[in-house]
Amino acid sequence: MSEAIVDLLEAVPSRKEAQKRLRAWLESARDAIPETVGSVEPLANAIVAIVYGRPYSGRSSGHYHVGGIDTAGRFVTGALKYEDSQAHEDFDTGSRLEKPATLVSAEAPPGRNCEDVARAPGANIDKRVGALREWMGQDLQAASRFIVEELSRPGLAGDWRDALVFAAENAHFSTPDQRAIVSARLRQLALELRENAPAGTEHVVWSAMRRFASLLPAEQADSLLEFLERRGAVDTRMVALQCIARVFEKEPPSDILDRDALMRRVAEYADKFLDPDIFAGGENSAIARNAVAALAALGSAKLEGCIQRAEAIGKRWFTARLKGDLLRILEAWSISGGNGEGTSAFRRLRECLARLGWASLNR
Repeated sequence: MSEAIVDLLEAVPSRKEAQKRLRAWLESARDAIPETVGSVEPLANAIVAIVYGRPYSGRSSGHYHVGGIDTAGRFVTGALKYEDSQAHEDFDTGSRLEKPATLVSAEAPPGRNCEDVARAPGANIDKRVGALREWMGQDLQAASRFIVEELSRPGLAGDWRDALVFAAENAHFSTPDQRAIVSARLRQLALELRENAPAGTEHVVWSAMRRFASLLPAEQADSLLEFLERRGAVDTRMVALQCIARVFEKEPPSDILDRDALMRRVAEYADKFLDPDIFAGGENSAIARNAVAALAALGSAKLEGCIQRAEAIGKRWFTARLKGDLLRILEAWSISGGNGEGTSAFRRLRECLARLGWASLNR
């Protein structure tokens, strides 16, 4: 099982993607996991923490909070010490430590009360952010509730607001009320910062958009339309296209769901950026690729024509990446269960890929 996990996470670009991929794999391998573990989510988060490293008691301590299963099948936590300790400044960088970890104790080393530090408005911002990260490693549910409370406060200081947005991407919001509060607040922050973002704040806007979209019910997907407009200090178009696909990544849209407005706007992007006179490497090609993937996720009838235009451009690297994107959507829908395979979006994507000979990455 451990070898399978290593293979699964190899070359995964970010911790968040690793958690998502590992959760899906653990669900598929449920028979091999003790019943006492319960939900696979904390197990997936713990394994990813081991792979990527999560500070336990300060950036320079070298201790990392981890979890695992003991011989009785119980989920337990412990502490690892890295011989070559490093700081991991960004939740989503996916940085790895080159030297192996050494288990130093079954219990965490004594340290500060990270909850008290995270809750202290007057504390040094770096210490407060570090404490919040530690708290998430110790008690994700409690720390996530705190993030909901803090995001709801008006007039947040910029550095603390940014830290909360990044932390929200790794938090777990367990109730519908929490998800609704966080989703609405992140949407508001993304719109405000897009218009008046200081230099270097674009990553905060994109992070807020990603988490907002991940909490968004399919019925509210139209709220992403405003991010498809190019306005303000931060360009949100490409991330908005990625978010549209993300809304429908768990299952294809229902045939009764009204998504015409989204499909029309996304199709305009696909038509524009697949034009040979406009197509270019870099941002233009990324927008084109994400627009086609969003059309697939939405179940647009224009999908096949857009794929044919993409092939006609004659850039093998672009076609290969687009093919991988579409196959991943189809694979996710195929393993999601439910009634997804009966939707027109699922049938259209499967039949389109079959006609084009794109049935697998190896063909």
